[in-house]
Amino acid sequence: MKNNSILKIYGAEITEIGNKLNQLERSRVYEISGARMDGYLSTNINELRGMIDDLLCKIDSGEKGTSEKLAENLSKVKL
Repeated sequence: MKNNSILKIYGAEITEIGNKLNQLERSRVYEISGARMDGYLSTNINELRGMIDDLLCKIDSGEKGTSEKLAENLSKVKL
């Protein structure tokens, strides 16, 4: 994988989308599980849509990914 590949730059965002898809694949929605923490299907779909939109906007604008921003902020912290 290249040093500046989309998977590396936006790995946190892609992982978040993958996790949401895994939850849906495992029927982790309130209508099926009965667990309120799983949220309604429509809520999960809206969250997933927002995650994808956010990622595409970051890629389109060349904005740094969450992991890169976090690394930069941590490097500024003096212990």
